[in-house]
Amino acid sequence: MVRVADFDEALRRASTSAYGLAATVLTPRLDRALRAADALDVGTVKVNAVVGGAPGGSADPRRASGDGAGFGPELLDEMTVRKVMHLEGL
Repeated sequence: MVRVADFDEALRRASTSAYGLAATVLTPRLDRALRAADALDVGTVKVNAVVGGAPGGSADPRRASGDGAGFGPELLDEMTVRKVMHLEGL
């Protein structure tokens, strides 16, 4: 945890992190929550929620947090290998 002077500094510092799996924003203000969700390049933005993943959706990691899809249908797409077969005149 790092103490910052204001919300803008918090966004700046969070945006320079080497990681990008998830961010938690603690705020009573909807405008700040929406601004943070837009500004932070992370897979999941949790607002006033400290634990939990992305129920029903993906938590796609960014930068040094790894590769791939975390949850949801995107994970199934990533773990599926498709094969197409054309049959004619058997």
